[in-house]
Amino acid sequence: MRPSNSSFDYWFIRPLRRFAVNSLVVWPMLGVYMFSNHHQPASPSTVLMPAWVPFSPSFIIAYIGLLLMTWLLPMAICDAGLFRACLRANVCAWLLVLPWWILIPTTMARPPLPEEPWTESFRLLWACDQPCNVFPCAHGIGPMVAAWFAGRDHPTWRWPLAGVLALAFPSIALIWQHRPIDILFGVAATVIGIVVGEAMSRRERASLKDLDEIAA
Repeated sequence: MRPSNSSFDYWFIRPLRRFAVNSLVVWPMLGVYMFSNHHQPASPSTVLMPAWVPFSPSFIIAYIGLLLMTWLLPMAICDAGLFRACLRANVCAWLLVLPWWILIPTTMARPPLPEEPWTESFRLLWACDQPCNVFPCAHGIGPMVAAWFAGRDHPTWRWPLAGVLALAFPSIALIWQHRPIDILFGVAATVIGIVVGEAMSRRERASLKDLDEIAA
């Protein structure tokens, strides 16, 4: 039985539209990051990973999963206002970390790669993502923002999404992409971005409510 137009729009057209809009936001941000990553200002500061952080290559799967959350999870946000708030929060948080890559360029030595089955995956990752732009970490911004607003739209998802983030976030340090302190600064920027996104969403809803009252 063919779905009705409304259900077809709900399950297919609207998520695809969300996917396209989110891609138009996420991919340019990633492009700017990659450009700055491969064209870093001269004489970057070299930072060191704390000795207590092990190098755990198997966590690369969780690390890639965080990237996919940034790109795909916003598709599940049904409320248009929350989806717009998600985009705004993501951009705001990202703009907070971007200047530091230029003002305080950093680089970090990476461990040698033994010949193991996962070695080629790391060579590909490290060829694309140079050991630069270490401080602060932007990798967790998208997943946190997407999880927050998806949880707002689907309250039963809140704790499962929080659990996924808690399990996946350590991968950023465990595969030696960023130090724990870099991740914490990225989390702080994310919180600010979410607050801004929520504030703009409330203002937008209040404006629409006022217009509805005037029209009535």
